[in-house]
Amino acid sequence: MTIDKSALFEATKALWPQIVRVSDNSNATNEIYQANEKAVPQGDDWRQLALWAFHQALGVLEKRALAKGLPLYPHEVAFDEFDTRMRANLNGVDCWLDERAEYESS
Repeated sequence: MTIDKSALFEATKALWPQIVRVSDNSNATNEIYQANEKAVPQGDDWRQLALWAFHQALGVLEKRALAKGLPLYPHEVAFDEFDTRMRANLNGVDCWLDERAEYESS
């Protein structure tokens, strides 16, 4: 099986609102992530991994938005940052060996 990394990224990004007002609620991204996680079936490992990687990738943008009192725009997450987080997560635990090989070969 081949993973379409770009499609996985775009599908995950589409689950996020266009704007998140983190200055009004510093826990907003966690709340959105948790709601998205609940909406994805537990057996859908790729989407679960992608949700977590995207949430992690938002971290830098979120810190900047909070520091400046600005809203967060999830669509600004770059594919490269998402991909870096996906690779790091797949390399973190040996239970992902098959998925890691599949991702790397895609």
